Amino acid sequence: MSIKTNFLLAFFYSIFILFISLIKTESQIDAPYLDKLVHTAIYFFFCLIWYIPFKDIFINKTLIYLFIFSILFGVFIEFLQGKAVDYRTAELLDIWFNALGTIIGCSFLLLKNSIKKS
Repeated sequence: MSIKTNFLLAFFYSIFILFISLIKTESQIDAPYLDKLVHTAIYFFFCLIWYIPFKDIFINKTLIYLFIFSILFGVFIEFLQGKAVDYRTAELLDIWFNALGTIIGCSFLLLKNSIKKS
């Protein structure tokens, strides 16, 4: 894929996360912590999808910049949930699980890159 295509895919995935994070939901999930698993998965894939555009922009320290960007994006979404809409709430636990997905995603990419180099 081209640089532009990779960036657009990552950008629209981010817009999708923003959309699903700010829409009003009527149903409650009865499964405990399923919501937290979803947060972890979303941010795992967030890292995977944003990796190539970041690699094209930041030749060195790509994973560090990706990690910081992912964490800040997750915090920004939670901030918007707490301040921009009255039907959603910001949760510190959501930020922790977003960070967990980011850690898993960046660790996976680090491992994949180290295996590829050897």
